[in-house]
Amino acid sequence: MKVRLLLIYFLLLTTACGFHLRGSQTTKINIDNIFITGGSALAKEVKSQFLNAGTSFAASSQEASYVITLKESRFEKSVLSVSPTTGKVEEYQVVFQAKMDAIRADGTYIIENEKIMVIRDFAFDENAVLGEFSEESIIQEDLVRHAANQVLRRLQALLSSPK
Repeated sequence: MKVRLLLIYFLLLTTACGFHLRGSQTTKINIDNIFITGGSALAKEVKSQFLNAGTSFAASSQEASYVITLKESRFEKSVLSVSPTTGKVEEYQVVFQAKMDAIRADGTYIIENEKIMVIRDFAFDENAVLGEFSEESIIQEDLVRHAANQVLRRLQALLSSPK
């Protein structure tokens, strides 16, 4: 009984101070009639995030107001730390890089070969190798999601601002 009262008291205190879970922040983006090219996972995620933000897409690059090209996306994995006693890898760093172009309908570049880069570290346990490989794929998906978010914010800042 005391635990329930304590829990209720805690919940009332946290809501009274204005605390709430952050959640995702999808806002309406004032960019319409865009066309995104590129067959990578990044292009798919950017399209998904634009759809969630309420953006409309053009059927072809000729009909679009803006053409966004996502290219040269790749993952790089490097050793971050090694055990001093065994000499085995303890930590890796995964880097996701891509480049993007943004072109207006008249053919002028807004962005040309802009680099997108996201970095994440993760610990490696050789006793749980199968779990580490699935963790790495989850980290790669998260890196792509964060890179797509960067693309969205950059385009929103450039294309929504007054000319």
